Amino acid sequence: MELLPLLDAQSVEPLYSQLYRHIRGEIEAGRLRAGSRLPSVRKLAAHLGISRTPVEDAYQQLLAEGYAASRPRSGITVQIYEPEFSRGFYRTSSAEPGRKESPRLVLPAKKADPSIPVHAGEKTDWIDFSYGDIDLSHFPFPLWKKLLGSCFSPDHRDLFRYGDPLGESGFREALSDYAYRARAVICPPERIVVGAGTHHSTEQICRLLQRTPYSAAHSPIAVEQSMSDGIAAIMRQHGYRLVPLRLEPDGIRIEDLYDSGARIVYTTPSHQFPHGMVMSIGKRRRLLNWAADVGGLIVEDDYDGEFRYAGLPIPSLQGLDAAANCVVYMGTFSRALAPAFRLSYTALPPALAIAAKAALHPFDRLASPLHQKTLELFMAGGHMQRHIRKMRSVYQRKMAALLAAVRRCLEPRFRVSGGGAGLHVLLETDDGRDEAQLIRLAEAAGVRVYPTSVYRIDPHRGESASILLGFGGLDERRIEEGVRRLADVWKR
Repeated sequence: MELLPLLDAQSVEPLYSQLYRHIRGEIEAGRLRAGSRLPSVRKLAAHLGISRTPVEDAYQQLLAEGYAASRPRSGITVQIYEPEFSRGFYRTSSAEPGRKESPRLVLPAKKADPSIPVHAGEKTDWIDFSYGDIDLSHFPFPLWKKLLGSCFSPDHRDLFRYGDPLGESGFREALSDYAYRARAVICPPERIVVGAGTHHSTEQICRLLQRTPYSAAHSPIAVEQSMSDGIAAIMRQHGYRLVPLRLEPDGIRIEDLYDSGARIVYTTPSHQFPHGMVMSIGKRRRLLNWAADVGGLIVEDDYDGEFRYAGLPIPSLQGLDAAANCVVYMGTFSRALAPAFRLSYTALPPALAIAAKAALHPFDRLASPLHQKTLELFMAGGHMQRHIRKMRSVYQRKMAALLAAVRRCLEPRFRVSGGGAGLHVLLETDDGRDEAQLIRLAEAAGVRVYPTSVYRIDPHRGESASILLGFGGLDERRIEEGVRRLADVWKR
C-alpha cells in the first residue's frame, strides 16, 4: 500500500498531525479498509521524504484512538471504523473525513515513433535509447503464467466471450482500488472504462466528448506546446483544433490557458511528454481553479506516473479535484508492466460515465478479458504494488547512471531536463547544431537517439536542439557506454 498525503512543511500544523488526519480521513471514508496493512514506519518515511518521527507519532495517535492495531509479525493494520464512537479532539479539524468521492476525466499520444524500438536485423552493438522500451528482466513471468493458466477453467468460461465494452466488472473494481492507492485517484468502478492502450483510451474519450458541451463544434482543445503526436492525431481526427500552451519549468502557462478560449485542456502533469517537467502543486491548484472559472474539463494523461524519483509524491490532479468533477484521468500499464497486454483505463466524471454506457459499442471490446482477469488476480495478490516498488528502484538506478554519465561526459555543452521522473530525459544544446546533425553523428557511433521536434504542435516555433533519451530497456553498463559514444562524436 502507498499513501499520498499532501504534507505542507511550512504549515503551523505539525507534520505528524497532517499525516494522522490524512490516514484517519481515508479510514473514515472507507478507502482504507479494515484489515489492510499500513506501510512500515521506515518505508512510509522514505516514501514521503520525511524523518521517521512524524510517522511514528501519527501511527501512535491512530493506535491510541482505535483506528489501527499493532500485532506481532502483522505490522499495523486498519481497524473496523465505528462512526458513532468519539475518537478525540482531532475530529473537529479538517473537512477530509466527510469528503465526497469526486469524478474525473483523461486523454492520450505523435511521427516516426521513437516509442517503437528498432531491433530486428540490426547489429548487436547498437545502443538504442528508445523511450518506449522497458526492462523485462524483472518481469514475474512464472507467476504471470500461473495466474493466466488459472483462467483456463470452466469457472471462468465467460472470459472466453466478447466481454463488457466498459471492461470486466472484477477488473474495474481492482482498478478503482489500485488507482487510489498508487495515484490517489478517487473513482468508483462504475465510472472506470477499460481501454486497449493509451491511443484507444484517447479515441474513446474524444468520442464521448462529442455527446457533451465539450464537443469539437463548441471548443478547441488547449494542449502543451509539445505532446504525443499519436494523441494529437486522434484529437484532430475527431475535429478538434489544438491550441498550444507555452511550457514553464513547472508545467503549462496558466495565463495562456485563460487566453486560449478553450474549455478543454490536455496535460501530462506527472512527467510532461516529452520535456519531462513535473507540474507543481501550486500550478495544479491554479489549473483546477481555471476549470472552475470557465466550466472547463481537464484531461490528465498519467502515462508513467508510477515512476517518480525526486521530491515528495504529488497526488494526481484527479485526486486533488475534491468535488468539481472536472478531471478525466487516463492511466496505462504499458510502462508499469508491458505494452503487449494493451491495457489502459480512464476514470470518468459522472456525466461522461453515463454517456459511456450509450456511446461505447461492441468494436470497443479490444482489451482481452483474459488479460484483464490475469491482472486483476495479480493486483488482488498484492503483486502489482511489489512489482512497482521493485521497478521504481530499478529505473531510479538507471536514471542515476544516465545523469552521472551525462555530467561526466557531456556537460556543460549539453544539459538534461526531466530527470526526476519517468523513463526518459531530454538533452538540450545551444551549440548551433540541429537535431538531424546530432542524430546522424550518433548513428555513426552505433547509438540511436530521437528528435523532439516531431512533437511540436507548432512546427515553426523555434527551440534549441533537443534529443530524447529513453533508458528503460538498457542496463546501466549500456547506458554509460552509450553516453560515452555520444560524447566521442558530439564533443569533437
